[in-house]
Amino acid sequence: MTSRDSPLQDSARIGAWLIVVLAVPRILRMLYPEIWVEDDFYLESAWLVSVGMRPYLDFVQPHMPLLEWIAAGYLKLFGASYLSIELLNEAAIFATSILTYALARRVAGRPTAIAASMLYAYSSLVFRYHAYERECFVAPLILLGAIVTLDDTMPAMRQAVILAAIFFVACAIKLTAVIPFPVVLLFIAVAYRRVASAAISGAIFMLAMATFSAILYRLYGNEFIFQTFVFHFLKGRDLGLNTALFPRMILDVMVPLFVLGCWQIFADRIFNRSVIMLLAIVAGEYAFYGVMSPTAWAHNYLEPLPFIAIVAGVGAVALAQAILTLPDRWPLVVGGMALIAICILWISPIINENWLHGAVYGFGFVPRAEISQIADALRAASKPDDDVIAPSFICFEANRRELIRYPETYGVYREAKAEYERDGFFAARRRMGTADFFQLISDTRHYWTDQMRAAIASGKVSAVISDSPVQLLPLVLVPEDFLSSNGFRPTLTTDHFVLWTRTGTPPAAKQ
Repeated sequence: MTSRDSPLQDSARIGAWLIVVLAVPRILRMLYPEIWVEDDFYLESAWLVSVGMRPYLDFVQPHMPLLEWIAAGYLKLFGASYLSIELLNEAAIFATSILTYALARRVAGRPTAIAASMLYAYSSLVFRYHAYERECFVAPLILLGAIVTLDDTMPAMRQAVILAAIFFVACAIKLTAVIPFPVVLLFIAVAYRRVASAAISGAIFMLAMATFSAILYRLYGNEFIFQTFVFHFLKGRDLGLNTALFPRMILDVMVPLFVLGCWQIFADRIFNRSVIMLLAIVAGEYAFYGVMSPTAWAHNYLEPLPFIAIVAGVGAVALAQAILTLPDRWPLVVGGMALIAICILWISPIINENWLHGAVYGFGFVPRAEISQIADALRAASKPDDDVIAPSFICFEANRRELIRYPETYGVYREAKAEYERDGFFAARRRMGTADFFQLISDTRHYWTDQMRAAIASGKVSAVISDSPVQLLPLVLVPEDFLSSNGFRPTLTTDHFVLWTRTGTPPAAKQ
């Protein structure tokens, strides 16, 4: 810094360069010629709302619908395509990167803030969920809530109202956003001795959630209650996975750096209240996703990822400083480098679940050009109001309605609702709540396979694209001989998909 540079100018320069550094991975991911396909029905559900369909009633919706409403409005303005929805999602990720920096700077200073924001922005988990994922919109709101919580100069009542509003919006997108809320309320009550404002914030939040739920019940009836609150306890779980250790399969280098960060915090006794709040949020998120409600879905960890990245940033900066002061702190350097090597080769391998199906570090795995080609053909082979049988992400790109929306969940939902209405919640919970999720899908597939076969045979459906092995969970596999016997012929074959269209009158119609 020259003599003419003020600290403010230097800070602005660092900020500008950091913005560029954080924007680069978002741009690179959008330019990469392959997309990661997962949770793709939520793409279609946003589009379905944009064309007038109703969540809960016209398709299964196991979440609050605020994100669908927002995304639907966005898609009406900019059109429904992977490019448009990915731009929205990447903007949310970029905002999360900036907010990670802002929170980390309050907690541990600028070097840690820079490291934390970069660790988040360049995480393989974030590259993986580049297209559209609920948690990408929840994470910045939780970060904003944490930043507001640490602002002890804000008037108590204003802070209470703002926090309630932030967490209400977050929970209206995904209910698990409530996990850090008790932590921040307890922090306000204990650290600032603002017991009354913490209680008021909690009361405002509950009133807002109750009011919003009442509005949704008025709009959608009992289906809203069942799908949003009850179904979660009846849809089974992944019994083949040790969910307590699952983070090691998705966080790669973040794991050893997080351990180093925790070591640095405890070794140097950095027990200021902001650090305590940060660790409490991470602990609360892990207690829920790892123990109380075990999850096998990597996207859930996008919520705590910024907070994990901040602790990992503490570890990264401590290791970097130790390297710069060699040989004074050589034990930390040797131990830290050994821990990183052991983790990325064994405990939390760099090649993990974010490398599935030929993907590399979350980059992959279905070519964008192939999706555009098959979607264009599907659009040409069907009318705007037609129902089609095709993967959700292709239906979204083609702007066509899927006959069975969310087949992964549809059969389990139908079975769970039938048992719930017949035997009550606890009996349904005993049978289905602890069952294997994938076995439940298999056991209940008749709910949607029967409807598909009937639609094909009756002539209701004129275009079919079966799922491909390239997908993470291929379910809809219509036998080719059944299609042929009902007047369908393959009209386009790509590397991974085949479009079948009807070439004549279906046998059922001839009769």
